[in-house]
Amino acid sequence: MAALITARWIAEGVLRSDGLDSIPADFAGPVWIDVIEPDEEALRAVSARFPLPPLAIEDCVHFPQRPKLDGYHSQSFLIWLLPQMLIGDGVESHELDVFLGEEHLITVHRADSPALDRIMAQADAHLARGVEWTLHAILDAAVDEVFPIVEALSDELEQLQDLMIADARPEHLQRLYAAKRALVRLHKVVNPERDVVRGLARLEAFVEPDAYMYFQDVGDHLARLGDTIDTYREVANGTMDIYLSSQSNRMNGIMKQLTVVATIFMPLTLISGIYGMNVLKGMWPPADAGWSFAAIMAAMAVIAVWMMLFFRRRDWW
Repeated sequence: MAALITARWIAEGVLRSDGLDSIPADFAGPVWIDVIEPDEEALRAVSARFPLPPLAIEDCVHFPQRPKLDGYHSQSFLIWLLPQMLIGDGVESHELDVFLGEEHLITVHRADSPALDRIMAQADAHLARGVEWTLHAILDAAVDEVFPIVEALSDELEQLQDLMIADARPEHLQRLYAAKRALVRLHKVVNPERDVVRGLARLEAFVEPDAYMYFQDVGDHLARLGDTIDTYREVANGTMDIYLSSQSNRMNGIMKQLTVVATIFMPLTLISGIYGMNVLKGMWPPADAGWSFAAIMAAMAVIAVWMMLFFRRRDWW
């Protein structure tokens, strides 16, 4: 797929959305350039109008990268990850690369994002305030998209806890592993992004003082997300302990039952072994009596029933 470049700017109070070449040469207001499926040719075209650092361009071309913030003389470059929940396959992250200058905002990405699409639909309101406010809106919407993912994972863990307590099964363990992997991925995304937001809030050259507190608010949301993710990681570990305890208790119950059965058969085996010997003289009942076999079987049954009742009374079975 070829790269798609869309430029958005406000001219005479109206939002314009067109190609990169449509921006007036003498335009000095805020501009938002969005690049989908970037390649080196597309980024060179953008760099011809808004000079971009070569190292940052290299990061844009080579996906994926980890969240980070790099400061340059004329602009800042940040990498942001957008987690998305996959049905039956945990969490995956899409990369969003952003160049923030005094009057330009350049976003580079390969996958669509509901948060980014929502801000694009209201680009006129955000661009009217400035590019830093547009960036804040994108990051704020991106962070808000993570909360439903965490809530879905928390519901999954609560359900798994109930299942583990009632009847722990291997398929439940597989679901637990998937939830733990998703939480680990979210942890790897959220923690570095907190550092990125802290760095953005300190960019006096590109972030006006009024926007400082708003970026701090995004950082607070990320901190809350990080604490929640850490909490549910502990819940996942506790659920794993429940599974292991349940399996151990189940195995102990099975071994208990097998031990009782084996113990019941021990005296019966002893009796059958004694009467299986070739010694007949002096044995009771007499070998030539017609009722001897029935008497032996009855004695064995009485012993077995008595032992079962005894074990049940002592709560051994």
